[in-house]
Amino acid sequence: MVTPSVSAVTSTSDKETWDRTIARVINGIVSIKATTTRPFDTEPAGDYTATGFVISKKHGLILSNRHVVSPAPITSVAVFVNYEEVPIEPVYRDPTHDFGIFRYDPSKLKHISVEEIELQPELARVGEEIKVVGNDAGEKLSILGSTLARLDRHAPSYGTDSYNDFNTFYMQAASGTSGGSSGSPVLNINGQAVALNAGGSNSSQSSFYLPLHRVVRAVEKIGRGEAVSRGTLQAEFLHHSYDELRRLGLTELMEEGCRARNPSATGLLGAELPVPAGVTRVPGLEPGDILFTCNGKHITDFIGLWSIIDESVGEDIVIEIFRAGKEGKTGATGRLQVVCTVQDLHTITPSRFLEIGGAVIHDLSYQMGRNHNVQLGTGVFCAASGFLLWSSWSRDFLITAVDGKPTKTLDQFIEVIKGIPDYRRVPFMTRSMGRSEDQMMMVDIDRHFFLAALFVRDDKAGTWVRREFGAPPPEEAPRAEEVKDENTIDIEDDDEEDPEEAALENLKGSLVNVVCRLPYSIYGHTSASNYSGVGMVVSLSPVPLILFDRSSVPAEMLDIRLTVSNKNIPGQVVYLGAFTLVTFDSRNLSKNVSMPEWDTKPLKVRDEIKVVGLTSDQLLVQKETSIASIGVNFNTWQCNPPRHRLINVENISVSEPSGCWGGVIVRKPSKTASDEEKRVLKVAAYYMTISSQNKNGDDSFWTQGLDIRRYVLPVVARINEELATGPVEPPRRDLGIEFSDMSLATVSTMGLSQKRFDAYVKEAKKIRGAPRPLVVESRLRPSPVSPENEEKCPKIADIVLEIDGKPIHRVSQLTELNLESRESVEMVVLRGSEELTLTVPTTLAHPSTGAHVVQFFGAILHATHAAALEQVDSKNPSPLIPIKTPGVYVGGVSYGSPALDNVRPTHWILEVDGVSISSIDDLIDVVKSKKWKTGGYIRLKQVNRKGITSVVSIRVDERFWPVLAWKRQSSGSRRWIQERISGLEFVEGII
Repeated sequence: MVTPSVSAVTSTSDKETWDRTIARVINGIVSIKATTTRPFDTEPAGDYTATGFVISKKHGLILSNRHVVSPAPITSVAVFVNYEEVPIEPVYRDPTHDFGIFRYDPSKLKHISVEEIELQPELARVGEEIKVVGNDAGEKLSILGSTLARLDRHAPSYGTDSYNDFNTFYMQAASGTSGGSSGSPVLNINGQAVALNAGGSNSSQSSFYLPLHRVVRAVEKIGRGEAVSRGTLQAEFLHHSYDELRRLGLTELMEEGCRARNPSATGLLGAELPVPAGVTRVPGLEPGDILFTCNGKHITDFIGLWSIIDESVGEDIVIEIFRAGKEGKTGATGRLQVVCTVQDLHTITPSRFLEIGGAVIHDLSYQMGRNHNVQLGTGVFCAASGFLLWSSWSRDFLITAVDGKPTKTLDQFIEVIKGIPDYRRVPFMTRSMGRSEDQMMMVDIDRHFFLAALFVRDDKAGTWVRREFGAPPPEEAPRAEEVKDENTIDIEDDDEEDPEEAALENLKGSLVNVVCRLPYSIYGHTSASNYSGVGMVVSLSPVPLILFDRSSVPAEMLDIRLTVSNKNIPGQVVYLGAFTLVTFDSRNLSKNVSMPEWDTKPLKVRDEIKVVGLTSDQLLVQKETSIASIGVNFNTWQCNPPRHRLINVENISVSEPSGCWGGVIVRKPSKTASDEEKRVLKVAAYYMTISSQNKNGDDSFWTQGLDIRRYVLPVVARINEELATGPVEPPRRDLGIEFSDMSLATVSTMGLSQKRFDAYVKEAKKIRGAPRPLVVESRLRPSPVSPENEEKCPKIADIVLEIDGKPIHRVSQLTELNLESRESVEMVVLRGSEELTLTVPTTLAHPSTGAHVVQFFGAILHATHAAALEQVDSKNPSPLIPIKTPGVYVGGVSYGSPALDNVRPTHWILEVDGVSISSIDDLIDVVKSKKWKTGGYIRLKQVNRKGITSVVSIRVDERFWPVLAWKRQSSGSRRWIQERISGLEFVEGII
């Protein structure tokens, strides 16, 4: 018989004890699911998972990390081991140390007996066997074992733009925890928490734990209903071992005295990295000071120092320090007494923020000031610029002045911003974090696409109080006064002026720069992309109109900033099709603006031309080149997410790229032209930017010409006739077919007759181009066809020979068909070496954008646009996909919203809580009829382009994500009007 060794017996006994301990404590450990609803201080917006554990069953308190509880506004729930979910509210997050406390209602738990985990910080010892039990890497429950290796590690650093703990020791062990385990209890064998899991190293298996001494104090105060006082000297302290202290000047006699008083201590605290002195900085301490006593008590660690500081807020404390080379009262000993006033740490930790124009702005926090060594009270901090600065996610900078008025605090910023009208363009003085120089940027105030509100944290209720801005001041109307042409150069002798230079200057007066912003991702266009380019004036009266490509001005719901003759003015979209037409207030018209003359002679391949454009700072650029091809490879490719494409439009390609992304194509004057002829450069085509995606899904851009007389001028004439009062996208009929082209050599092998072959060659010679017959590429929208009629409809790869008896040799001939008044056309196609005559019905084209958009708990919804239907199965579309109704399409989802990770962009929403919806108006009716409870869940049924359905739930949050709708005015200024559909009950005042 073999007798087990003592170690084996102990190991078996420990395992049984651990098993009993784990089985008991897991009823007190919860998985936390949270959403940061706004970027704030060091925290970005978005979803995350973490861990917490119950520390008070009576009060419903759950302990977790500070970066889990978060200083930002969050919505959160706790899921117990039996998958019972309960809402939790943050009631405390420490300004410095990485711990925070949630609260839940114990009466809401029905199916579990909760285990309370005891906090015992003094039981942490080197060599102690521990287990970390929590939600590791998103798993529901993981148990990782290790041994405490260090109790005096420096606090880990997570980066300059992240939250960082300081002025405390950390513990270390090799447990290898990862994301999701934040907030897990570090347990001893008796199931007591000796530390709090906080972070880990990416380069090793090391994990870092926060000691619980200051946690115990905070929990006791919260349990008694008291405020948790926290003091600060606005200085960072580090623990130095005695060997380091000797190198810093500490004498051997002083070391002996310190060791004698506290034999277990291994060093002393030294002052480091104070925030730059300012109105909020407590003076006295200097980097390199070594602490001996505080209020007469000898200090060797952080616990002893902050047990005094936290209880002395607003009071003076006396600190005895050693400062090498300084004389104190007893001579050149270097020992000094410093009197410091303890400041309230909560006053330099922001608990409110202003949201305006999608930007989040608040006072600079001690955390960010320390990270970047920036003085507090020198400007307001921009946690996310939103679209106030026409940029989605730029952040981490200070705003020091607005419109010439200082904004060092949030109160100052609010007072200035309240007095600025909507759409007003004002200068902001900004400063990047860590830099000393201010920079000026021009900012467009936005009160129309976003709500303006002040949020103030209420820890007693665990919520944020929302107060909204009143109506902005009225906008100043532009004055109808004569505009002086400051850029006009007086020329004494016109005869000496170079005629071609004069022509270029005249042409420059018709070129316009544009910058656009999309407030939300809609119609396949992302709000984070840059939309800018160069356009051309195509009308001055009765309606001023500027031509742009759809890459520059892609949709209807946007803000437009035009630079016309070195003057910034707003613009409004009046037409969207293969191109965009933008108008502006004629009272802003400068005398420098001119209309170009049009070239009536069609361009041909090899014609010598000039491409003339503008740089972003209004400098004229030109490139002499020639026409390379006309109508070859004119189509773009389908994109993901689906967005408008340039299709069935004849392109004009140039031989060499011009170096600009927009302008005009003019014919180069002949060498024999007179000076008068050289003074006028007639525009033959618009030089436009085309956007698409390659096979890898990456955005691609190129430039090509667009025939002005064929495509643009007829639309301009109609808009002028209507005085720009018609719809932006008027009802339009087409053949529902996307055409491509194919080389004549290929088509000739498919049974093309010699007569038609010769006709293609003859027509191509007229433009000196390559003959390329049209071929059916795809269908633009689903149109189910019965099997018996399938042969009578155009098929993919059919060669189009004639339409209505007219031979078709170029895609530009499609503009001559006048389909608006036609129910059908007769089309002759070549299929299988046989010519067939088909009757092809015309169909109503789907719009590419719309004038009604809704934010539904963070999901941006609008009617179906044409590009989405292009990617639906044209023969057998799912009956669930809304083809004959407007539908409710998901254009995008906002970070930090309840819809994030649940509602899917590029899907259609079919049902809301079991109610079928087929339009935006249906959705608004459901919202108005339902009285959803905040914190409850809504069920949504959605379908993708392939007809695959799914049901998801989203949490109701009308405090931060009320349902909003935007409609564009059909006349007048045609601006967008914002309507609040829900959430008004959460507005607790007007600023």
